[in-house]
Amino acid sequence: MGCCQSKVTLSHPARDPGTCDLQQEVTPKQDGGDDTFDSVEAVGLEPLSALPIEDSKSWSPSDHHGFTKRCSAKCRKGALDEEILDVERTVRTCWQEIEEQCRTCSGEQGEVPSQVQAGWQVVRVFVSSTFADFHSEREALVKKVFPELHEWCKGRQLHLVECDLRWGVPKDSTSQTTISICLEELERCLKETDGQPFFLAMLGERYGWIPSIQDVSEEIREKYSWVDHLSITHMEIVRGAVRSNNPSAAFFLRDPDFLKDLPQDQLANFVDTVELNTQQQKELKSYLRTKFRSQVYSYKCKVGSVTESEVHLSGLGKFCKQAVKFLKTAIGRRYPESRGNMSVRDQAALPHTTFMEQKGRFLTGRDAEMQRVVKFALSHWASEPHKDVCKVNDQSDVSGEVPDVDEPPVLFGASLEPVSRDRSLMVVLGESGTGKSLFMARCAMEIRKKTKNFLYHFVGCCPESLDVNNILLRLRGHMEIEQCDIAGEFGDFKRLKLQRKPSNYLNKCPLNESRLVILIDAINHISDSKTPAHLEWLPPELPGNVRCIVSTSIDPATLRKLRERQPPPCEMKLLDLDQQARRNIATTYFKEYNKILDDEQLDLLTSSTGAGNPVWLAMACEELRVFGDFSRLTEKIKSLPDSMEGLMHTCITRVVREDDTGCVEKMLCLIECSQLGLQEPELQLLLGDPETATPLPALTWGQVLRSLRRFLRNTAGYQNLPVLGFFHHSISKVVQKSLIRTPAVRQSYHNVLTAYYQGQCAVQQLVARKLPYQLQKTGMNSKLVAFVQKDPRSLYMTTVDRQKYINGVRCSNKIPIEELGLRAAIVLCKMCATKNKAFIPSKELNKDVCVICGQRTTAKSLNQQVHFCALHDPPDTEGKDWCISCEQSGRKVTTSSRAHLCVQCSSNSLENTCAKLLV
Repeated sequence: MGCCQSKVTLSHPARDPGTCDLQQEVTPKQDGGDDTFDSVEAVGLEPLSALPIEDSKSWSPSDHHGFTKRCSAKCRKGALDEEILDVERTVRTCWQEIEEQCRTCSGEQGEVPSQVQAGWQVVRVFVSSTFADFHSEREALVKKVFPELHEWCKGRQLHLVECDLRWGVPKDSTSQTTISICLEELERCLKETDGQPFFLAMLGERYGWIPSIQDVSEEIREKYSWVDHLSITHMEIVRGAVRSNNPSAAFFLRDPDFLKDLPQDQLANFVDTVELNTQQQKELKSYLRTKFRSQVYSYKCKVGSVTESEVHLSGLGKFCKQAVKFLKTAIGRRYPESRGNMSVRDQAALPHTTFMEQKGRFLTGRDAEMQRVVKFALSHWASEPHKDVCKVNDQSDVSGEVPDVDEPPVLFGASLEPVSRDRSLMVVLGESGTGKSLFMARCAMEIRKKTKNFLYHFVGCCPESLDVNNILLRLRGHMEIEQCDIAGEFGDFKRLKLQRKPSNYLNKCPLNESRLVILIDAINHISDSKTPAHLEWLPPELPGNVRCIVSTSIDPATLRKLRERQPPPCEMKLLDLDQQARRNIATTYFKEYNKILDDEQLDLLTSSTGAGNPVWLAMACEELRVFGDFSRLTEKIKSLPDSMEGLMHTCITRVVREDDTGCVEKMLCLIECSQLGLQEPELQLLLGDPETATPLPALTWGQVLRSLRRFLRNTAGYQNLPVLGFFHHSISKVVQKSLIRTPAVRQSYHNVLTAYYQGQCAVQQLVARKLPYQLQKTGMNSKLVAFVQKDPRSLYMTTVDRQKYINGVRCSNKIPIEELGLRAAIVLCKMCATKNKAFIPSKELNKDVCVICGQRTTAKSLNQQVHFCALHDPPDTEGKDWCISCEQSGRKVTTSSRAHLCVQCSSNSLENTCAKLLV
């Protein structure tokens, strides 16, 4: 099993469960330093016993707890017969004991497996192998296999935890500690699965460290039924699979053909030469092929890059696919989709519960703030109107009663006057990226423990969560006012009617029953956030038996709406985490994955200025978790940038470098060059082949999305259509600086998006929203004007957008008032005036619309007349009028035929501005 490095002590040296040397004589160097031992050099594939004594040299394989030993005299030249006899007898004795344990275990079985409960469960996958020779496979598991399984498990309400102890054992551990940590984690998996854990073993040409008889205490022997002369890896396989004939165990046997391409100095890390080890490994593989025929998988690989410290193997695609398929089957067999019938209401709550469970389980800091929110939600302050609701960021003890009336009241900003507080609404504030969602998820988990009358809603956890009506439908369904289809679609009339009802059905909440608690995270991201009606659905007064807790960033529009309420709500701003909270979060996170940072590493991580931000700390922990080289872990922690942007750069650079689809970088750049994000179907098509309308294959898309999931969030797009965007503004900066870099690269992505919206996108509303933006960014002014004025799809544009884009390509020269009469009269000739579709693709006559944006203009004042500056004055008009539609001059016409602008295109900064479009 993969474990961390450790120092060696003479009395009980810590050994590597992945090292494979025969445990015989030990001859430490007497130099006062770390123990080192003489041993033989691995040469080719010859058994150690066949090597002449003069060829025996020192070698030091680097494995989990890399250790070397000197073989006994039996392994030397002249002792071949005796060695073979002893090895054969030892191997035979080991397997006889294993078979006896299997019979005993079989006789003890027969108990009815524990019933799998509905709701969220933890699923652990135990990974067993030697380490140095399986570094590439473990990296593939962590970065390819387990991310896919995480997504799949979330759909079944399962938390997947991979038990990969690559650096799960602390430094300075004794041999007994090393053995205990490895087997205790396996024991934990055994107990959770009735003795049949999800187990994945990988075997090559190394057998692993065989603890000596002295290394194994009586306690370990009795507790784990220890078998002498087995390696740790072999013992894990016996304990986790062989004894119970475990159907949830898979064994991956690597084809040794790649060894011929290995450099000689690396061969010792991949091949055993000690006779006992090679014989045990041979028997183990043979046994597994016989007993677990359908659960043994063979795979090939190739030698990729080679450095002084590491060999990287490539061609592991088949290995990853086999692992994913087997684990999905095994997990699905124990946790079927039908394990819990869910109501419509519970199905609607599932993505919110998933978000809460995923985000809230690691936040162990900010206890005082969390208790304050819980106390606000559940205490009976409504019956004590003379007392203040909350004291913002008060660090005093919150375990007592409600603050007395003479305590300082809550203040807003620089206000010096006490303000009465709304005792029904609390607002949690924080800058972008300060961990508001993590905090709200943790609060929701605590409140849920104390009351069932609780509705939590996390905006952005799924596409439909962005819609205001989804919140209201879930609220009505929770209160069971009437049967309603929560997942159904509602027309505009029903939506409007629904939004008028919240106060009506909230008032039906009986005061004599348990309090209704409503928690809404990221209320500033809901679909109405950019509209004048923002938050109007939230009743101006909440009943006394209702508590509502919302979170928001420092968003001016949202804060203004909330603070305009009378009385204003209670506010609590999230500050940086203190040192203890940082340590608790990091320790809890790594403990979940059976990993431990030593004190120095923990101090380095939590003393960073960025660690005060929970989002930074969570991202840093995740980055360290997938870092496989424990020997360089301290160096890795030191290299983590303090800033959010710097850390995002580190994370994104790694993800792009490890991407083998070629789509991760492209997807990031497409989102950056889009207007506020892209829909999933759009991204699939853009990453596939837009010209043939062939989307990216589903499997590849899933892999790309899993790689980038932690950088993205669902946001509300045009007409409430959900889109994927960056969850933090620093990601946008990183993509601009590190991936796009030059104007030419940016232009290329805008061209791709322009071509898609112009010729491939079938949703006219999206085309109307997105294409003008892309045409503007690519500098295609003539196509932009043609689209707005001629393309029927532009009718879906808002008037504000039409005016913004068209005036954006308009000449900015001002015409002095005294020169207005000197310019040619810009008119519509009689023929053009009675036609339509010159300035907007509608049935409106040209004479009745603004010649810039196409808006209907009924009132036509003098300051709305069209003029050109001296630079764009029509040539050779000689006092004749000039038609702006057919661009011809003719005889003088009446002023009623003058071309006009709308009020918006002729007032304020656009007053007396040249009306020439620069195309």
